[in-house]
Amino acid sequence: MGSGKRSGSRARTDSGRVGARAGLRNRFIFATPLQQTTIVAGCATLILWGCYCIRDGTSWFQQAPDEPPPRVELDRLIRVRFAGRSASGPIQLRVSSACRIFDTKSGRLLKDSPQPLAASPLSTAGKSIKLGDEILTSKDVTIKPAHDATIVVNSDTYRGELRVHLDGRNIRLTNHVDLESYLRGVLRGELPGNFHAEAFKAQCVAARTYAMYQKLGTPPGRDWDVVDTEGSQMYIGVRGEETKSDAAVAATAGEIAVYERAGQDKIFCTYYSSTCGGVTQPISQFKPNDPDVPPLAGNVVCTDCYLSRYYRWGPVKLTQDEVTARIVARYPSVKRLGKIVRLRPKEIGRDGRIVRVQLDGATGQNETLVGEDFRLCMGGHVVRSTNFTLESGPTAYVFRDGKGFGHGCGLCQFGAETKALRGMNYREILTFYYPTSQIKKLY
Repeated sequence: MGSGKRSGSRARTDSGRVGARAGLRNRFIFATPLQQTTIVAGCATLILWGCYCIRDGTSWFQQAPDEPPPRVELDRLIRVRFAGRSASGPIQLRVSSACRIFDTKSGRLLKDSPQPLAASPLSTAGKSIKLGDEILTSKDVTIKPAHDATIVVNSDTYRGELRVHLDGRNIRLTNHVDLESYLRGVLRGELPGNFHAEAFKAQCVAARTYAMYQKLGTPPGRDWDVVDTEGSQMYIGVRGEETKSDAAVAATAGEIAVYERAGQDKIFCTYYSSTCGGVTQPISQFKPNDPDVPPLAGNVVCTDCYLSRYYRWGPVKLTQDEVTARIVARYPSVKRLGKIVRLRPKEIGRDGRIVRVQLDGATGQNETLVGEDFRLCMGGHVVRSTNFTLESGPTAYVFRDGKGFGHGCGLCQFGAETKALRGMNYREILTFYYPTSQIKKLY
């Protein structure tokens, strides 16, 4: 049955073609000589054009090729706020190449110096910035050197450009620098020079991811991404550029750590610290307001940071007056408690760290702090982690049996070093400390 249907369909089609050809032949025969000439010329033209198209590889109906999509350039600029440098302390600025100074907001050229700028103090003159004896008639300027690595602030040299602006009575400095150049100034600020090359690579990917995460999450209106201290990452500029650290930047260029969520790669904040003390801390304990992501779930058992001098530490003794003064300096509202006469661990994590601390004041009132915030009040280099035993005496507190140095979340730097010495590469180290994460090339 099917075969018969196809035969009938083909027969009807052939019959129609025969009729069509007969109609064309009759119209040509009965056309006038002029019409016949026109028809022949038209056919010849079509045949010649078809031959040309076949030879040229084109089509009558070929459309113009689509233009490639515009190339998207990734913004790699990192804005590094110099913390602690203000008008309260002397700031000497020098530029060792020709440079131009612009008003940051309008782009107006304020100074064109074909010669290097000699070391001069930065100060204020009313609502303007004063460089040496010259008033720049602006409260917000950007210095653009002709050559890289020529900006010198006090004794430190930096790449990129420098923004100088007034914030009240303070002078704020912000280094605008390419991400890869920034990393060259970070690695030796974070790691000892004798660390293994693979440990440097692991640190580089973590530092790059951290900086990019901060950049992408910078709140609207804030004019900086990171600071140059442990509050973000230790950035020491050109003096940190060494062969081993520069090689780590080059070998991992553009690589960041991500994790998969709903089929998409997501960047996360790659926290790291010196010494986890034996187990890493979950982000939910360290930064309860941060996203609770799988790579920062913590509780990764690390048996490799024992080489750190702060693998175990203590005892540390602080008086009640010292503890009170240090907390009030960071949190003035706590002054209402009066002298803090008792410290009580209110929550302890499964990793042994104190997650929350209750402060009992002489006024009978109390307050609760996140454990890590309390530690930073005491001084990050005084109480070196939140993994300790606390003793409250009548006039002082003693922190005993301390474990680790830093918050202990994410990558453990001394653990990474031992793992590298044992033969692990930087990718293996990173996936160990950031479980479920992957390394991807961002650019």
